[in-house]
Amino acid sequence: MGLFFYLAFYFSNGQNTTYGTISYEKAINLSGKQRMLSQKIAKVRMLKSIGEATNELSNEFVASMKLFERNLKILESNSREQSSKVKALIRQQNADWVQYKDLVSKSQIDVEKLLSKSEALLSKCHSLVLAIEEDSKFNKQLNFESNGEQLKIETINKAGKQRMLSQKMCLYYAACKFFKKGEKSKIACNRYVAVYNQINTAINDLLVSELNTSEIDQNIALAMSAIESIETNKKNFTDNKMPVQKMISISSSLLSIFNKITSQYSLL
Repeated sequence: MGLFFYLAFYFSNGQNTTYGTISYEKAINLSGKQRMLSQKIAKVRMLKSIGEATNELSNEFVASMKLFERNLKILESNSREQSSKVKALIRQQNADWVQYKDLVSKSQIDVEKLLSKSEALLSKCHSLVLAIEEDSKFNKQLNFESNGEQLKIETINKAGKQRMLSQKMCLYYAACKFFKKGEKSKIACNRYVAVYNQINTAINDLLVSELNTSEIDQNIALAMSAIESIETNKKNFTDNKMPVQKMISISSSLLSIFNKITSQYSLL
């Protein structure tokens, strides 16, 4: 029995309760931003392909590229004591990023390849979020931290995912316009409608979270208002007849709101 308690004490004190020099909450938030940035970069390139190039979008593209690289370096430099799965996924994300960066930096771009590569990078980014979440759960359990701490991690992940979906919705809305008609257009249209439904469902889930503060509730209400602007013109939205600028505005509003909500959960 004495040996059992010694080993329990050893492992409890030997395991990390943080992701390197940052908290697991911040690591989940940061790795979740990578999902969003992968889709934001693709969104800007797709908008350019349908003639929506502006200085604002060009600045958004440059900033997103820089942020993705910086975030990846932070995640990598703090992963030394993390699981082999986390380290492997960071290496894979790095490799996919090199190819993706080369693709999106070309003056002329293959739209189908853009969609394919953005999905591949998104998959790596999402897998890393889940792997960090697993490490957090394992280490917090070994250190006898409350289940409430893990609920916070999972909620940060859910809220953060909506940032990515806001950009993906605009990406596939623009892709639907690019293809105009036929099977490729139909697939793209179905994708953005499905993404919209995911956001709608997530808002309902977050609305009843036991972690919510009055400030979080206020921001969720703002997200609901952004969604209502689609609901009031639902047929134009589903038929891909809503003005692209309005879709850009809605996706940007949702991104800003969910950035705030995710940060608010991470600071609880």
